Order: sequence, then C-alpha cells, then structure tokens
Amino acid sequence: MKHTEILNDIYKHFDKDLHLLFGYTPTCGTCKISERMLDIANEVTQLPINKCDLNFYPEFCKDFEILSVPVLFIMNQDKVVHRIYAFQSVPYLVENIQKVVDDKNLS
Repeated sequence: MKHTEILNDIYKHFDKDLHLLFGYTPTCGTCKISERMLDIANEVTQLPINKCDLNFYPEFCKDFEILSVPVLFIMNQDKVVHRIYAFQSVPYLVENIQKVVDDKNLS
C-alpha cells in the first residue's frame, strides 16, 4: 500500500463498467492480509482496481456508508453492485467477483 494518495483518485475507475475499489487504512493488519488476498483473486478476474487509504476520504466514507475496513466494492461505474467486508478466502473473493462479472455479461 502506498501512501501517495491523490485526492479524487478514489473516483479513478468510475467511468468503467466493472471495477474494484479496495478501501483500507495503513495501520490495519487485516487490511494488509486482505489486500494480498485481493491481489491474488484479481489475477484471475483481471478487473481494474483502485486501492485507497480511506483516512483521506471521510466524505466518501459517509456517502458510501462504509462501516469498517477493509472493504471491497465491486462496482459498475459509480454504483456499488456488491460490497465485501469479510475477506474469507481467495476462492471466496474470486467467486463473488466472478458472479458479478457473469451477471453483467448475461445482461
């Protein structure tokens, strides 16, 4: 996780049909483990991903009603399709991300 946040970077992929937004805080040990799991899962799904230190985005946290970190939003442009707080396993992440991808492809 890099600490070189650029404000408004959190909206970087909001023009893409499907993308991932991973919210974390740098002092969260669970976030570090979850990020690694997500990196492995996304090697399979290959979606654009944005990782953001939520300490820099209090308004975003309020608007998107973020309850805790880590959080993964599977998004369609600026709409949250699915949110995950408990990163149970790499297969769990792949399954949840792939389900959204498959549903999008069937539409």
